[in-house]
Amino acid sequence: MRLKNEALIWPVLLAALLGGCESEPTAQQQQRSEQERAATLQTPQSIAIEHGELHETLARAAGEGGEVGAAAGELERALAPHFKREEEIATPPLGLLLPLAQGDATPEMRSVLLMTDALERELPQMLREHDAIRMAVTKFRAAAERKGQQDYVRFADNLAAHARQEEEILYPAAILVGRHVAGTAPQR
Repeated sequence: MRLKNEALIWPVLLAALLGGCESEPTAQQQQRSEQERAATLQTPQSIAIEHGELHETLARAAGEGGEVGAAAGELERALAPHFKREEEIATPPLGLLLPLAQGDATPEMRSVLLMTDALERELPQMLREHDAIRMAVTKFRAAAERKGQQDYVRFADNLAAHARQEEEILYPAAILVGRHVAGTAPQR
């Protein structure tokens, strides 16, 4: 991730050092600017990796069959649509946290408002989904405990903590990103 960000930063720094030019941006500069904007509206890599690991572990557990496999399959069915919607409206706004912490909101950041408005509207439903996920986690954890599969017990505990983190930190942070951008980003 560091190299990707550096690849975006160096051309900007070089232009600033050579700067002072009042000319219109080149097509290449405009394209780079669009790429930078798109990059900031992506789920942070740490969250995307964590979601991927959760799915991989559940797939492995479901493949084991028996009580643990059945409970893992039920948990995956509860999680999959929820994660999909999170990745559409809840986690991409978090990609703006660092740029916002480093500077002012820009007009381009206003595109996040569709996501954060949807998150605010859908938050009660997302929290109800967490309740269903918690019930499925409890069943999965109990099955893993009965089979003595401590790695899956720890996984269930970590998944429950992940849901609490979303409720306590990630969802509110995404909503605050939207409110901040709405209140401070200039109109185009």
